[in-house]
Amino acid sequence: MKESKILKWIFILATGILMCLISFTLIYDLLIPDACYYHMNEMNSFMNLFYSVWPGDNGHPSPNLLNLIISLIIGGILGYGIYKYLTNKNKRKIKTTANNV
Repeated sequence: MKESKILKWIFILATGILMCLISFTLIYDLLIPDACYYHMNEMNSFMNLFYSVWPGDNGHPSPNLLNLIISLIIGGILGYGIYKYLTNKNKRKIKTTANNV
């Protein structure tokens, strides 16, 4: 795979969005199996960092802005790592074939 700025940003954005989807669905369901539990109970400090309870959400926790930002950052770093791995893998292949000739 050839290096390209457009391809790099596609990987970064795609994995950032994928990480947000995973955070807002799978991780949310794992951390909060019963959203109604927080009608009468307080959230711990870890949960308060990434989830907030607003009156508009009817007392159920919902992901906040920090959750979104952290998810995008982690996804972007992952996407950049995948891009670098794939482009370096191609360079290694080219070098080994050039050495074998």
